[in-house]
Amino acid sequence: MNSTKKEIPTCEVCQQPANQTCGGCKLVYYCSKAHQKLGWREGHKFKCCAFKIQYSDTYGRHMVATRDIKQGEMILKEKPAALGPKMTCPPHCLGCGKKLEPTKVKDIYDFYKCTSCNWPMCGPECEKADIHKAECKIMTDRKYKCNIKYEHVDKAEAAYCVIAPLRVLLMRDTNPRQYENVLALESHLEDRMSTPLYIVLKANLVTFVLQVLGLPFDEETILKVASIYDTNSFEVRSPDGSRKLRAIYVTASMMNHSCTPNTRHIIVGDDYNLAFIATVPIAKGELITATYTQSLWGTLDRRKHLRTTKCFDCECERCKDPTELGTYLGSIYCSICNGPGVFGTEKPPMLVSSNPLDEAAPWKCEKCDHFILSRQMFWGNNALSEELKKFKKDGPNGFEDFILKYSQTLHPNNHLVVQAKLALIKIYGNYKGYMLSELSDHLLQRKIDLCHDLLELADKLEPGWTRFRGTLLLDLQAALTVQTKREFEAEKLTKSGAQDQLMESMVLLQEAANILRVEPGMKEIIETKIQEVAQQLDTGDSNDDQ
Repeated sequence: MNSTKKEIPTCEVCQQPANQTCGGCKLVYYCSKAHQKLGWREGHKFKCCAFKIQYSDTYGRHMVATRDIKQGEMILKEKPAALGPKMTCPPHCLGCGKKLEPTKVKDIYDFYKCTSCNWPMCGPECEKADIHKAECKIMTDRKYKCNIKYEHVDKAEAAYCVIAPLRVLLMRDTNPRQYENVLALESHLEDRMSTPLYIVLKANLVTFVLQVLGLPFDEETILKVASIYDTNSFEVRSPDGSRKLRAIYVTASMMNHSCTPNTRHIIVGDDYNLAFIATVPIAKGELITATYTQSLWGTLDRRKHLRTTKCFDCECERCKDPTELGTYLGSIYCSICNGPGVFGTEKPPMLVSSNPLDEAAPWKCEKCDHFILSRQMFWGNNALSEELKKFKKDGPNGFEDFILKYSQTLHPNNHLVVQAKLALIKIYGNYKGYMLSELSDHLLQRKIDLCHDLLELADKLEPGWTRFRGTLLLDLQAALTVQTKREFEAEKLTKSGAQDQLMESMVLLQEAANILRVEPGMKEIIETKIQEVAQQLDTGDSNDDQ
């Protein structure tokens, strides 16, 4: 009988027996701390990660966990391979990416212009930025001058469509290895070539690169680069909203999409590093996924967005489920079953898609034979969405009226109702005239109820440590703390009861802290809130400064 010996791990550096694993990937062994440090310096730091890239006929290239990943763990942090303005946008600085404000010179408002190529910039320092050098040189050599002039602050300029693709094309000479990495990404050019946008790009971008700049590329390569950008880029923005760009991250592009992903991403630092954080525990061998759409959109809108912008049809578990994991996010009540007195207090049946993976499939009642055509759902969604957009976000009345007006039509979790509820949560407690200290007891309770409603939804659609859940917890904690103070002052609560409720508020705050500490600008805000609640617990009092 053949016996098998258990293989003894060996040190990555000296090949001697070892029992210490790398703390990052858990795949490499070392015999000592000294050799671990040596191995890190000699190259393991470039290979150490909790994932690997695989290929299959089902998923194409995708990312898989090579070990168990903890909730909240940073899986990947990556610098952008390419960075540039959106295809159409208000004037932005090509150096730092900041949205530009005009200056007044001799009664004329205009932007500072690069002294060489005439593109709008922040000033002399930005026109010397490394990211602008190659494009500026080629435009200057060809005697091209940008002609963007100030008209009004938010006027979108289509001229910016050439910048991001041009920066990738110029990498062929300035950074050939990175150029090849980007060109190896999926483009879906064949799906985009006949679209109205690419017909325009063929006339504008291709003409600019070939005729204006005289660069030695063929038409297909130019359009392929533009399509790679559209397929793979992430929107990146600064915390203050002054910079809104798009960037390509080569490794992150290997991550598959899911409408219920197990990661979230944040932008870290001024260099626009992209970091992915596990929102739930991820088991070894499990797919690591991100979302390329909005999780609070219904299936019709999500799948249409993915088909239009990313050129694929999502078939994740949520998309296949007519009820969207029991949330009914895209559903409306059946108008037949919801007639007066038909079901009494029983919740009436919903209209759900007869085939969620076919956008043309009719929507049928869960109980009776009533159905409507999918185009009617599209029309209804679009009409109500436009109605929502008209409401000013400085007051709650329009959103409250919307929810009441359609309470017999839309499920309480319908994505349009959810948008209205989100707007109300932001207004109550944060806007002039509706600060927490100014809210009536009724409106304070309304904010609390809305937070509970959406937290229940978050548990199904964005489970775990998601930004959506974290921000809801912050809002809920602040409202509960004020409510506790009021009830204590009205002698509805004893001092002991008030402290118990403050302790519950602290638990919510600690969970929010676990989720949001890594978000830009949030660490200091959360620590201040924790100190405030801790002080209230120590004194047995609660102040109203939330």
